[in-house]
Amino acid sequence: MSLKIDTKTRIRTLYLFPTFLFLFVIFILSILLTSIIPDGKKLATKIYHYFGWLGIKMVGVNLTISGIDKINTNRSYIVVGNHPSTLDVFTHIHALPVSIRFLTKTELFRWPFFGRVLKILGLPRIDRKNAQLNLPEINKSISNVIAEGNSIMIFPEGTRSNQKDLLPFKKGAANISKSFNLPILPVVTHNAHNLMTKGKVWFKKGDIHLDVLEPIENPNDYTTEQLTDLIYKKINEVLNS
Repeated sequence: MSLKIDTKTRIRTLYLFPTFLFLFVIFILSILLTSIIPDGKKLATKIYHYFGWLGIKMVGVNLTISGIDKINTNRSYIVVGNHPSTLDVFTHIHALPVSIRFLTKTELFRWPFFGRVLKILGLPRIDRKNAQLNLPEINKSISNVIAEGNSIMIFPEGTRSNQKDLLPFKKGAANISKSFNLPILPVVTHNAHNLMTKGKVWFKKGDIHLDVLEPIENPNDYTTEQLTDLIYKKINEVLNS
């Protein structure tokens, strides 16, 4: 998808993107420092949430959310959503009233400093090439997220779609939901693909809306394939309504 970028957006990006990179370095250093102070993980989580808010504000996103009353903030979920944009990370961290930890590909944990930040925040990792071989490690990291009262965020398309239409869903979210008997919380993102897409960093102002759908409370009533199809159907219906 090719975004239409006006001159004003190009100028905003020219001066805001270097500022964002500077603040990103500050974010990394701040998280690293929390590892050496008592009860630092709570502070790290607050910084993490602040960073979500900062990304939204710097880009100029008018973010709205509906269905927030469907979320029980005292429990953990497998949060599942479409992934049309780079901005999805910021919108979900900021808008959802539960603290989420993204299922993160293992390659990112190898980045100097940033990988350490991911560990401090407790993001679960997955090696897409050897998922079955690393299943005990994946399950342990997910168990740690749940034990801390947080939720797992998964984009079952596996990559940013850069479009409104959904890509096929992978089965990981359904498998994890069934394994840990956690409800699925579908969240639908609207219009983010019109603001920022994979490989294109433009600070383009605009609206993004999140629809929180009714949780699927009984994942073990379905097979993995049935649950994956059900999640896809629910998100796709709202996305195209």
